[in-house]
Amino acid sequence: MSLITLFKLARHETRFAWFRFRLHTLRFFSGLGDSGWLLHGLVRSQKPDVAVEIGSAHGYSTCLLALALEQNMRGHLWAIDPHEENHWSDDNARDTFDAINRNLEAMGEASRRVTIIRHRTKGAEHLLPAEIDLAFIDGDHGYESVKHDWECLRTRMRAFGIIVFHDTLWDRNHKDPYYAKWRRNNMGVPKLLEELRLQGYPVVTIDQDWGITLVQATVHGESFCGK
Repeated sequence: MSLITLFKLARHETRFAWFRFRLHTLRFFSGLGDSGWLLHGLVRSQKPDVAVEIGSAHGYSTCLLALALEQNMRGHLWAIDPHEENHWSDDNARDTFDAINRNLEAMGEASRRVTIIRHRTKGAEHLLPAEIDLAFIDGDHGYESVKHDWECLRTRMRAFGIIVFHDTLWDRNHKDPYYAKWRRNNMGVPKLLEELRLQGYPVVTIDQDWGITLVQATVHGESFCGK
């Protein structure tokens, strides 16, 4: 590797180190926690051309995904959220449209990798790409809503595409006093993920930050031997 190439690489990585630091100085009010870096790592590894997220709020996951896409020097993210208060909003998440734009602006050129769709998923299907490599679902957690999000994205996923869900273990620790106070009878994410597991979809869950689950949108998984 030539000295010129090494210099360009060092400059590229140093710039992104600065933006990663900036992320820690911004206020996102997100329950995603450090698991957001799982999304970042998936993008760095998978190199998706098309990514979609449902549920952006202040833009924590949006910024992490955008940074990874920019570091890859390829790909685009469609970020769907009405940016208005609802039953599943994070703390201080009333009108978050200005906040997500400010936070994305702080990520520099990575913001060009994002198209914000200020809309609920229902009614916005025609605005989504026809084929998707990576998707993140963290919007309305009611059963019917999250199932609609899954069905909307499932049929668009490319081979070996991954859909990531947040809050998949919300009810798992309901006997713990801390988690019990947050219990909600209308939480639909764990129910849907259990249905998908029983239907044969490959499901992997990480027991952190209320549950992060990766699903391959093909029953029994994609064949390694081709079709």
